[in-house]
Amino acid sequence: MSKFNRRQFLHTSAGFAGSVAVFSAFGQPAFAQDTAVRHFWWGNPERDKRTFAVIDIYNGKTPGVKVSGETLGFADYFTKLTTQIAGGNMPDVIQQGYGVLFEYIANGAVVPLDDFVGKSLDISKMDQSAIDAGTVDGKFYALSIGANSHMAVFNTRLFEEAGIKVGETFDPYAYTYDELKEFAAAIKEATGVAGTDDNTADYQNFSDFTVQKGANLYNEDGSYGPTQDIVEEYWSTWAAIRDAGGTPPGPESAALAGVSELSQLGVVTGKSAMSYLWSNQLVGVQGLMQDALGAAVYPNTPEMIPGSVIQPSQFVCLTRDSKNPEAATAYMSAFVNDLEMTTVLGLERGIPSNSDVRAALEPNLSAAEKVSVEFFDRIQGKTAPLTAPPPSGSAEVEQTFERLAVSVLLGERSIPEVATDFLNQAKAILARA
Repeated sequence: MSKFNRRQFLHTSAGFAGSVAVFSAFGQPAFAQDTAVRHFWWGNPERDKRTFAVIDIYNGKTPGVKVSGETLGFADYFTKLTTQIAGGNMPDVIQQGYGVLFEYIANGAVVPLDDFVGKSLDISKMDQSAIDAGTVDGKFYALSIGANSHMAVFNTRLFEEAGIKVGETFDPYAYTYDELKEFAAAIKEATGVAGTDDNTADYQNFSDFTVQKGANLYNEDGSYGPTQDIVEEYWSTWAAIRDAGGTPPGPESAALAGVSELSQLGVVTGKSAMSYLWSNQLVGVQGLMQDALGAAVYPNTPEMIPGSVIQPSQFVCLTRDSKNPEAATAYMSAFVNDLEMTTVLGLERGIPSNSDVRAALEPNLSAAEKVSVEFFDRIQGKTAPLTAPPPSGSAEVEQTFERLAVSVLLGERSIPEVATDFLNQAKAILARA
């Protein structure tokens, strides 16, 4: 994959704001009769139903434009897209994920949107984090249609029973590992339930911790960022929480290393009062349990440096094969801004990156969805900069981390010994990838 320098977009935002006001004042641009726009996405029955519904809404509002939808399951989507790229017949608008966006920019399959901003494309209400995420080498390529971040979820009943008052004795948006150790042990003592899942083998938490310690998980040249000291400190931090009685026993946590099913999270099984996931999974977890969930950031070091990022779960992009780029970008703009259309889309693709859309959705959200949206609003401006997608070999590095962390949980080897082993293997994996 071609590597890009980290994006810089702040210097253009002020110019966009002035142009957007003109666009908003004049409303939708007019198009010639029979203007066709094709939209291709990966989906499932629920996503497809919602997306075809908003296409119908848009077509009804935009005389002369006919948007058509095409959808495949995730496993087949990129295969079909590769064929279309080779044949020069890509749809006008395609769905993309952050992990593959750079590759499609590098091969010229998607094109910059800058010339359309303030004209057919309105980004005036988009979160800056979403704009930054879609910007590569100073050019804006990708419009976020849903965003995500790391989230801790906690059982509010168990916290209350332990006398832990959210917002008073526990600040869900600013607490440290030391504080986590204290209240996790207090919950165990008061309720008999461990206060938190054990994240010794959780690579998401480790990635945040690495950033909080001033390093990158992967450096710009693709090399591995964590040092011996960082790996040792991370595992030692969780060992201290475990030794204080704040987590389930090590062997229980070891058996769950690498398990991603939501039904196995400690808050769902009743084995712990706090679990860790992506923010778009909160609603699904709440559906698996009776007790109400609260949301929090991941724990922090005393320096309170943000570790989590806001990462778009999906984008829409304009392709190089679009015959009607103005009409395509006007449709893209409506997809993220039109309140009738976004009401139908809801949170299915993640939290909308438009603040007005989030506010409009709020009255009709479920209790769990409201928690998720409030969390997303609260973390704006309090997250780490989004880095480039991980390099080839990163998945194997993550699997190696989980596998070796099991030996820490089981007490089979010392933390320094396992940390050295892990770093040697991680560097070897990335070197041959």
